Amino acid sequence: MNLNKLNKRQSGLVFLFIYLFTMFVGLMVYFLGIFLWIPPWFLFLVIDIVMTVIIFLIGNLINNASLYDPYWSVIPLFFLLLFIPVYGGLIGHWHLLLLLIAVAVWSVRLTYNWWKNWEGFQKQDWRYDSLKEKSQKWYPIINLVGIHLVPTIVVYFQMLVIFRIAAVTTLNIGYFMAFLLALSAPIIQYISDDQMYRFRKYNRSESRVINSGLWRFSRHPNYFGELLFWSSIYLMYLFSFGTIDLYMLSPLSMIALFVFISVPMMEAKLKNRPGYEQYKSRVSMIIPFFPKKRQDD
Repeated sequence: MNLNKLNKRQSGLVFLFIYLFTMFVGLMVYFLGIFLWIPPWFLFLVIDIVMTVIIFLIGNLINNASLYDPYWSVIPLFFLLLFIPVYGGLIGHWHLLLLLIAVAVWSVRLTYNWWKNWEGFQKQDWRYDSLKEKSQKWYPIINLVGIHLVPTIVVYFQMLVIFRIAAVTTLNIGYFMAFLLALSAPIIQYISDDQMYRFRKYNRSESRVINSGLWRFSRHPNYFGELLFWSSIYLMYLFSFGTIDLYMLSPLSMIALFVFISVPMMEAKLKNRPGYEQYKSRVSMIIPFFPKKRQDD
C-alpha cells in the first residue's frame, strides 16, 4: 500500500486511526484477560505483544517500519491508564497520581518531538533502511524481532516497575524526589532536541557537528534524558520498597539498549562527518560532563 502521496496532516490521521484500532484490540484482549483472571503482569505482556504484532503487520502492508516509532512513547501511557483501576484508581492514591503525571509528561513530550520531526510516510527511519540493506532476505525477521519486539520487551520491563509502584499505598520524601528527577528528564530531552532541531534548520551542511548547548557536554543528551527518566522511575520503586532486587534489570536493560545498539548505530552514521571524531574524543558519550581540552589548547 502506497501512502507516499499523503501530506503530513493526512498521514497523521492515518497514524491516529491505526493506533486507535490497535489500542481497541488491546482493550478487547484486556477485558478478556480480566474475565479469565489472568495475572496483570502476564496480561500486559500478552496485550503488548499482540499490539506490537498488529503494528508490525500493518507496517509491512504499507512498507514502512517507522509506523512503530510512536509506539515507544504512546503505549506506556495507554497501559498505565488502562491498569490504574486495577490498583484502586487515583482518588486518595497520591503516589499513583504523581506516577501518572511523570509518565504523561514524558509521553506527550516524546510524542510531540516525533511528530515535529516526522516527514510523512514517504520516509522511513534511516536505521531501518540500514538494517534492510545489510540483512537483505533476513530483513522481515530483523524487522519483527529487532525493530519491533526487542524495544517492546525492553519497555515492558520498565512497565513492570511502574505496575509494581502502582501497588504501593504510601508516599515518602525519596519517592517525591525521584518524581521530580523524572520530571527533569523530559525537560532535558526537550532542550537537547530543540537545540538539535535549530542546528539542523540553520546549518544545512552535513559537514558540521553540533558542539553547543547540552551537546557540548554530551554527544547524546537526548538519550541521557531518556535513560534518566527510566532510572528515575526505578528510583521511585526503590524508595517505595527499599530493596534491591531483580527489578534492577529494568533500567539496566534500557541502558544496554542505548549503549550497545542506539548509540553505536548513530555514531557509525556520523563517523565520516568532518570533525566528528575530534568531537567524539573530547565529549562524553551519554552522561554530561565537562569536555576534554584540545591537545592544542
